[in-house]
Amino acid sequence: MTDTNDSSKASLLLPDPSSTADASTGDQTVPASSNSRGGQNSRGRYHNSRGRGNSNSGSKRKKQDQSRTAYKRNRDSKWEPRNAEGASVREEREGDEGAEKEERRPKKKVAVLIGYCGTGYRGMQLNPPHKSIEGDLFEAFVQAGAISKANSDDPKKSSLVRCARTDKGVHAVGNVISLKLIIEDPDIIEKINYHLPEQIRVWGIVRTVGSFSSYQQCDSRRYEYLVPSHCFLPPHPKSYLAKICYEVAEKEGDLEGFLERNKECDGWWEEVNKKIYEQLDDVDKEVLDKALEYEVKSGAATERRERMGSQEIAADSRNMDVDPDAPPGEDTANGDINVGAGLWKKIGAIYRAEKKTYRISPERLQKAREGFKSYEGTHNFHNYTIQKTFKDPSSKRFIKSFEVLDPIIINNTEWLSLRIHGQSFMMHQIRKMVGMLMMVVRTGCPLERIREACGPRVVSIPKAPSLGLLLESPVFDAYNRKAERDFQKEPIDFSKYAKEMDAFRDEMIYTKLFEEEEKAHVYTQFVHFIDSFRSPLFHYLTSAGLKALDEAEKEQGAKTVGLQSLPDNESEDEGAAKSAEAG
Repeated sequence: MTDTNDSSKASLLLPDPSSTADASTGDQTVPASSNSRGGQNSRGRYHNSRGRGNSNSGSKRKKQDQSRTAYKRNRDSKWEPRNAEGASVREEREGDEGAEKEERRPKKKVAVLIGYCGTGYRGMQLNPPHKSIEGDLFEAFVQAGAISKANSDDPKKSSLVRCARTDKGVHAVGNVISLKLIIEDPDIIEKINYHLPEQIRVWGIVRTVGSFSSYQQCDSRRYEYLVPSHCFLPPHPKSYLAKICYEVAEKEGDLEGFLERNKECDGWWEEVNKKIYEQLDDVDKEVLDKALEYEVKSGAATERRERMGSQEIAADSRNMDVDPDAPPGEDTANGDINVGAGLWKKIGAIYRAEKKTYRISPERLQKAREGFKSYEGTHNFHNYTIQKTFKDPSSKRFIKSFEVLDPIIINNTEWLSLRIHGQSFMMHQIRKMVGMLMMVVRTGCPLERIREACGPRVVSIPKAPSLGLLLESPVFDAYNRKAERDFQKEPIDFSKYAKEMDAFRDEMIYTKLFEEEEKAHVYTQFVHFIDSFRSPLFHYLTSAGLKALDEAEKEQGAKTVGLQSLPDNESEDEGAAKSAEAG
């Protein structure tokens, strides 16, 4: 009885003794033996039958395929869940869905052109149980009938690939995903959009070649970053960063050059402080003096705690190598200040109101343009991402263009639109590029520091807020030429949807972005936090340059930890820390 059972199992697990392996790998003859472990020839003999024209090869392959299928079925059945009667849940489900399978409709490989406002989402990529753009898209595909119920439990069954994976809160006017969809319904786009929230739109669906991958066939990506011009103001003279820049410039004999590089903003902060004293003339001057000093050093952190939950603060602190919930030190707060929170709020409100009136000078704007242009070309951006080294070949990226448009006024605030076009981007790369240039201009640092940060020395570069980043569109020029010429396929082109996309950008992205900044003061929080961050991490911005980091390491007896080496779970684009993004 045992022999019979073993024999039946073997018939499921082993190929027929007379069968041979696939011709591409050579034939394998398995000698007949009741004990597969025993005989001297149990592994079989290999010989090359390629090109011999074996007439039995087709039938033998068929037998072997049947054996493999039987083995897979036997293996899977051991692990499948079963109901109370012991029947396979899979078989029971297949029986119930038999009628539906008979009505199965053909799937086609397509490129889906989409746009979305990232506010309220944890990024583009599926990330259960968190809310994601892909999660809502996939559900809408199922509800609209573009994906069958049989394939609704796993996006991999539809070969889902994204062109650019964007961060939490990052927007996209144009992005592309590729997958297999049922698109025979002429109203499929309208039906999909019906099941989507207003902040996610499908612009079009384009039939592609079967091998198309929206990630691999993407030539380049275009991004826009919006930033208030007041982010290029120098740090407050009483802030830690301003003081250290002045002290080092004096020590290095560069004080005259340092002051010259910031001359267009001379007296701006002094004028603001003067207005504070005028508007709060009913407050005792000594109390107001101390309140102003405290506001500069820790007021932003106080407001930040009011606006951010403790979990978000803790997550953000990982990027800064600092504990924002730690008690303030002697240089961060004055413990004997007896000032009500209302006074701090009044001071903060005046500072923010004055920043809104700031208009960047032509000289400072030109410096910003020159700085951003220095990113163009091929450079090693290992300091502009995480988990990358200088020797890693994938750290080199090619930036086609980096432009700064003329300022625009929105809600009485001056904004700059930065346009970035590159082949591919690594995790956080764009936000760190913007953050680096902001700090260089604000501190009066020479522009060559940007190029030096592309060298082997590890430096710490903070990410600019995700709020201002949006993906304009990916570019598929090479694929489009080949698809039209060789396969007569429609090109992947966003230009035909320009009118709808512009309206969506204005209503769903720009409006929400400006409203969020008005409410949360995201950019003010960012620069204030950097200015009051007491650490040698940013001393390379001073007149001492990169050698300031070496000196700090000698004094501390340990290496200065770079921000990019700290844990960070956000992602900017496809490829994350391993390969190219979103882009």
